[in-house]
Amino acid sequence: MLSQNRKFKILSQNNLSAIRIITECFASFPELEFDIRVIEAETAGSSVENSKGLQSLTYGLLETLLNQTSDLVVVCAASLPWPLPSGLEVLALVKSATHSNKLPDPDYLYLEKLDAEQDPLEGFIAVVSAKEQTDLKSVFGPQDIRRAFGKVTLVGFGPGNADLLTIGGDKALGKADIIFHDDLLDQTFTEKYFGEKFYVGKRKDCHSFRQDRINRLLFKSASSGKFVVRLKGGDPMIFAHGGEELEYLRRNFIEVSVVPGVSSGVAVAAYTRVPLTHRGISSSVAFVSGHSESVQIPKTDTLVCFMGGSNVRLIAQKAIREGKRADTPVMLVHNISLPDQKEFYSTLEELSHTDQKFPTPLIIVIGKVVSLRNNSEVEVLKPVFLVTGTSSEKYNNLGTVIHQPLIEVNRIDPNQDLENCFNKLNEYDWIFFTSRYTVQFFFEFLNHYGKDTRKLAGIKIASMGNITTRALNKRGIIPDLEPDEESSEGLINYIERNKIPLGNVLIPRSNLGLPILPENLNRLGWSVTRPVFYENKYPDNLKRLDLTKVQTIVFPAPSCVTNFVRLYGSIPWDKEFIFRGKETKKRFLEINQSHE
Repeated sequence: MLSQNRKFKILSQNNLSAIRIITECFASFPELEFDIRVIEAETAGSSVENSKGLQSLTYGLLETLLNQTSDLVVVCAASLPWPLPSGLEVLALVKSATHSNKLPDPDYLYLEKLDAEQDPLEGFIAVVSAKEQTDLKSVFGPQDIRRAFGKVTLVGFGPGNADLLTIGGDKALGKADIIFHDDLLDQTFTEKYFGEKFYVGKRKDCHSFRQDRINRLLFKSASSGKFVVRLKGGDPMIFAHGGEELEYLRRNFIEVSVVPGVSSGVAVAAYTRVPLTHRGISSSVAFVSGHSESVQIPKTDTLVCFMGGSNVRLIAQKAIREGKRADTPVMLVHNISLPDQKEFYSTLEELSHTDQKFPTPLIIVIGKVVSLRNNSEVEVLKPVFLVTGTSSEKYNNLGTVIHQPLIEVNRIDPNQDLENCFNKLNEYDWIFFTSRYTVQFFFEFLNHYGKDTRKLAGIKIASMGNITTRALNKRGIIPDLEPDEESSEGLINYIERNKIPLGNVLIPRSNLGLPILPENLNRLGWSVTRPVFYENKYPDNLKRLDLTKVQTIVFPAPSCVTNFVRLYGSIPWDKEFIFRGKETKKRFLEINQSHE
């Protein structure tokens, strides 16, 4: 119902068309009173933030609606901010007197020249009020040119296989007057729809239409009253400019709806049978665009990269720099869901050096889930070990190994003590080798001092464990003694249990060699010589690793424990630990107590 006793306060820009529109509309309702006030730009102040650089006059006028000092504002539609301030609505969009009220001719769509600079709302007048103004809606509603507008539906076609088009998408296509479509790999599919087909596809370095022109084509078609479908591959809102088209059309008063499609980044999982998430393997997934050199590498378990076909090598290099393991498996898939789908499997390490050209379009999947393609869950879920010693080979068959040596080994310079030691080798009954490095440096010094293995005739050899034994075997030596327990304690126990006769023993060692072995040998009555053969130091340029997926940390020596705390600051108590020898565990417990 129209109010009989209300005088409407109307503010307008100094625009003859706007004033004409107001007076003509109210002339149809002689019982209504109104008062028009024409506002000049310099008289309109505004406290509304002009964040989009629009005319302060428009902001000032709209603010009068918010503070209820006016009932109606009439302005050039092109000057309206978008979105409108909360609580306001456009009652009508009307052509100005200088423009024909005739809607755009559909043939205009096919003209080669579309003015990209001109605002689509140029020549329109907008009538704005606070929401729920039923009186004013009845006055201006019949003049609203938007009543003759059509609408636009953004439809996702999916990755290419027509079977993946949704029922909603099929219905929209069936009602369409015109279909603006991308590079559908089977373009014959759209022939069953009666709407006119208009190709606006884009590919890298080969654009049929720029995005701004596509936006204007959609607007011109919808504003001429057509039901328009914008048909896109994949999903319209995932790396498909759907958001840009949606905003452009809504900003220009075109009704828009969106029908989702099956994104190729999601379909890749079904069509390769490689899940993007999997319990215990991947609990997070990120979708990124890979077409530019500024590609982002989020810290997620699985990474799905769109449009990365021309940047495969760069993406792999950046992923490694951002902390992903070089051996992370990668799957690259071309033409997902189509008969000629192709799959390529690699690792980040291999791809970081590749010159191979992959076919496009291409989806890249990076993450441990790719291993599920050819491996069982049990295989992929093998535990992850962080090995802090100089060798990790003992643990390679137990699971996934991250090797970060926290000690660096360097041979010392030849000196007089070492020369004396090698000049009297015939005086030793035993040589105890406690690591592969003692083997390596012993034989390097043996050669340096002009001797060979004949000098070891008559000397018995003890090895601390199988890695040391393999180092001896490479030099043609089978040790006489190897304890079951690979530690100094294990070697002492073996000697005591088997009543090994006392003798004179040479034990090559590092500068940080532990005293437990010589002290116990002395206790038993052995004569011990312990020359330093190499230095054990903290490595240069160590960086902290992401230990999130590590279940077990291996400490082969006390110095590894010390250096771990030096690097990481503390012991992560959500892990399991493996120690080589009681002294290593003792150091671990001592550090723990000192940090409590």
